[in-house]
Amino acid sequence: MKALVVIDMQNDFCHPDGSLYGGERVRRVIEPLKELIEEFRTREYRIVYTQDWHREDDPEFRIWPPHCIENTWGAEIIEELKPENDYTVKKRRYTAFFGTDLDLYLRENGIQELYLSGVLTNICVMHTASDAVLRGYSVTVIGDCTEALSQEEYDYAIKHMKNILNCRIENSREIFRT
Repeated sequence: MKALVVIDMQNDFCHPDGSLYGGERVRRVIEPLKELIEEFRTREYRIVYTQDWHREDDPEFRIWPPHCIENTWGAEIIEELKPENDYTVKKRRYTAFFGTDLDLYLRENGIQELYLSGVLTNICVMHTASDAVLRGYSVTVIGDCTEALSQEEYDYAIKHMKNILNCRIENSREIFRT
């Protein structure tokens, strides 16, 4: 069974008024990701959304400015990609596995293949990919549905996930090609 994991497509990262807005680089993944979500829904595969979800005093704010504070507009998934009856994981760290029930949810639903999308490629996508691989999942990173703040950071993350984690890197249009 397959699942699409949509990582941190939230207002604070993806909306021009967000506190850590990633700019047009981040916005350009919205349309292909929207199409991919619809394809996964058509095929009745699972879709999991992650939300960065911080307390106001989160220690991560020593590294990054405050963002995605629980129960705020900034922590909401962007309007263009709103979940329907999809599973949502609220996370306080880069990886979607640490301190969440994501692994339990996936195993309960017989999911063995993960397709990762979202932001940022070199932070939350890469750390989630690493934890997924270490837990025995087959991982595909959807290159045109992930983005980083710079081409250099994006290229580094893709190379690391491909060469070190042995993830497949595919374009969204390649996934369901028969």
